[in-house]
Amino acid sequence: MTILLALAAFYAAMMLLRYGRRGVLVLAPSLVRSRSTSAGPIPTEAQRAAAAELEALGFRRIGSRVEEGPLRGLTLRSESYADPSRSAFADVFELGPRSGAPARLQILSVYPDGAAVLTANHGRAPQSGRWGEVTGLPGAAPGQVAEVHRRTVARLEAVHGAPLPATDLAGRDAAARSWYRRAGGREIRRRFAVYLGNSLFAAAILAFSIAALVRTRAAP
Repeated sequence: MTILLALAAFYAAMMLLRYGRRGVLVLAPSLVRSRSTSAGPIPTEAQRAAAAELEALGFRRIGSRVEEGPLRGLTLRSESYADPSRSAFADVFELGPRSGAPARLQILSVYPDGAAVLTANHGRAPQSGRWGEVTGLPGAAPGQVAEVHRRTVARLEAVHGAPLPATDLAGRDAAARSWYRRAGGREIRRRFAVYLGNSLFAAAILAFSIAALVRTRAAP
């Protein structure tokens, strides 16, 4: 019995370590941190192709970024671009597309009250409400994504005012913090809820196993 309880405790601890890193983001998505990294050559061919299309639309590269959750529960590496005339940032992600597929792209604008508009060329859970709008357009070209984004931003200006300027990495990091405190936090909670559930289940098994081991050791 002692061996079985020890194995159960070990398994539960491994589950807690595996799922807890993302489960904690459900409780506190604002713990995601955005920081710039050393800007070098654009890593992938898909990113380079997306960069050429974004530059043709008026975006310029402002550097490389990584968004990280505690204990590496989330790691998103991207090349970031800005178009001050649109008050919009664009991120082209390093990971995600199948071989030969376009890079994952998102365009983000943030308003002074914290609302945001995010438009992507891949599937995203749609949101529309107090904190702005999220739209996924799987397979759409950067030009289509930018146009849908422009129209959405213009429509929401009547409610939220003109979006904040989009010029540099400091502004992009500030936009990320605002995003995860509001609309992005809702998205994180929806995506990672199962991880929190698994973490709580693992914690219950671990607590039961440890308590049973203590009782077994204490028994005459």
